[in-house]
Amino acid sequence: MTIETNTPTEEALKEAIASLWWMPLVRGILLIIFGMIMFSSPGSTLLSLIWFMGIYWIVDGIFSIIEGLRGHTEKSRTWTIVGGIFGILAGIFIVGNPVIAGMIGSGFLATLLGIATIANGTVIIFAGRNGQWTWWGLIMGILYVIFGIVIFSHPLLTMSTLVWIFALWALISGVLAIVLAFKMRGLAKA
Repeated sequence: MTIETNTPTEEALKEAIASLWWMPLVRGILLIIFGMIMFSSPGSTLLSLIWFMGIYWIVDGIFSIIEGLRGHTEKSRTWTIVGGIFGILAGIFIVGNPVIAGMIGSGFLATLLGIATIANGTVIIFAGRNGQWTWWGLIMGILYVIFGIVIFSHPLLTMSTLVWIFALWALISGVLAIVLAFKMRGLAKA
């Protein structure tokens, strides 16, 4: 008695993959459009990201409250509900005051990044790399400290730079997705 299995042939797999070629194409086109929008108006992109974060916190807070009320949580039901309430309040504040929230958030993030970069540079200056002190390590450590001070003292510039980095990532990812789409399309012909 032989058992027949429905194993797809290599040709069927290639055709199945090739039939989905349009998905990475659409994703790539959207990423390129998104990247161009971020490059052309980084301020409004940053504002949109702040609003998105606020809306996310509101929705997450609602789900946390529902989770706490229903009792389907590993954590304390009370603290889950309290966390949800604080999430909603923070989200409402962010959506209602995106510029202030952005300045507070970027100030906090830039402070953390600046302190970490300064600390790393200081360690490189005094301890060297891999326990060995070199002139190159001294120069790199000094550059780290200077870069950390710039990050620390210019939080809005730091956040604006991150928007440019995200825009560049979107453009590169979009182009790669489009290339992948056409490779997938050509797979059925191979």
